[in-house]
Amino acid sequence: MGKFLKKNWFVLLIIVIFAVISTYYIYDTNKGKLKGKTVNGKDVVYSLSDGDVTADDFYDSLKKATGTNADVVLFQKAVANESYRTTKSIKKDAAKQAESIQSNYSSNYSSSADTQLKSDLASSGYDDLTDYLITQIKLNRVTGAYAADHFDDLKIRKISYILVQFEDSSNVPDTPTADEQSRMDAVDKMLDDGSSFADTATKYSEDTSTASNGGVLGIIDTNSSSSLDSTFFETAMSLKEGEVSDWVKSDSFGYFKIKCDASTAKTLEKDKDYDDPYVTLVTTYDTTLQNTAVWAKAKDLGVDFKGDKDLEKEIKAAFGVESDASDASASASPEASASASASAAATASASASAATEGGTN
Repeated sequence: MGKFLKKNWFVLLIIVIFAVISTYYIYDTNKGKLKGKTVNGKDVVYSLSDGDVTADDFYDSLKKATGTNADVVLFQKAVANESYRTTKSIKKDAAKQAESIQSNYSSNYSSSADTQLKSDLASSGYDDLTDYLITQIKLNRVTGAYAADHFDDLKIRKISYILVQFEDSSNVPDTPTADEQSRMDAVDKMLDDGSSFADTATKYSEDTSTASNGGVLGIIDTNSSSSLDSTFFETAMSLKEGEVSDWVKSDSFGYFKIKCDASTAKTLEKDKDYDDPYVTLVTTYDTTLQNTAVWAKAKDLGVDFKGDKDLEKEIKAAFGVESDASDASASASPEASASASASAAATASASASAATEGGTN
C-alpha cells in the first residue's frame, strides 16, 4: 500500500484537488456565452427563470461550496502559467507521466480503469490528465528555482553511502561484531587502496537499492530530516564536499560510511546524473518548499488581489504567510506551508534506501 501511494501521489491529488475546483470550471468554460449582458454594471454568469446570477453572486456561492482550496489551486495554476510557457518538452514529460498513471490505474482498477480515471478527472471538469500534469511540472520548476536561489540557506548537497548491515538486527551489541568489523575493514581497505567510493559501494554496500548506482542516495537539504534516519542525516549534513565520514552506527539499519559528493552549486550543477538537480531535490527529499516558493514567485510577478482583503487573507493563510517579514523563509516548516499545496508531496520513492525508513524497493 505504501509503495502504491508513493508511486501514485499525483493520482491521489487529482482525486482530492479536482473535486474542489469543478464548480469554478463550469463558470470558466461558460463565462463568454452571455457576452455583453450585465446587471447594475456586473457581468451575468447565467440566467434562470427567477432572475440573473452575476459573477459576484456566483463567486460568493462558489466560496460557500468549495472554500479556500479552489482559490489556492487556481492561484497556483496562475503562478505556474505565468512562470513557464508550455513547451514541447513539458508536454512530452507530462504525456509520459500520464502514460505511467494510466498504466497504474489499469493495474489497480483492471477493466474499470478508464472509467475510474475519467471519473476522477471529471470531478474537476478536467478531461485530460496531461493538462493537470503540465501544471505540476511547472510548479516543480518554480520550486526548484527557489531552492537554487536559497542554496546556502538550505545547505543542499548530494550524498552517497555504503551500508554494512547488522549481523543480527534483533540483537545489536554496542560495538560491531567480528563479522560486521570484517566487512567494514574490507570497505576501508578498498578505499585506502585507491578505489573510488562509487566502485567500493557497488562491490560492498549491502543496500541493494543504491549499490548498483555507486551508493548514491540523492540530493538532500536541511528539510530532509523526516525522510532519513536521524543519525545518517546529521552526519550527512555535517560533511564538506568530497569528505567521507567514519563509520556511523544507525540503530535501525547498521553501519554507514557516508560521502558528500557535492555541497556547492558549481559542483552540483555539473553533475550529469541530473537534468535539474533542484527539481530532483524538491520532488524527492524536500517536498516542503512548494508553497513558500509559489508565494515568493507570486510576489515577484506582482500579485495583486485588487482590494479583495478576504481573498488575500485566505490565500496568505493557506500558504503559511503571516506577514511580509516571514514570506521568504527558505526553510519554512512543513506545517506552515502544507495546508494548501496542490502537488504537496512527490515523495522520495526513487531510491527508498535503507537510509530512508524502509529498506529497499
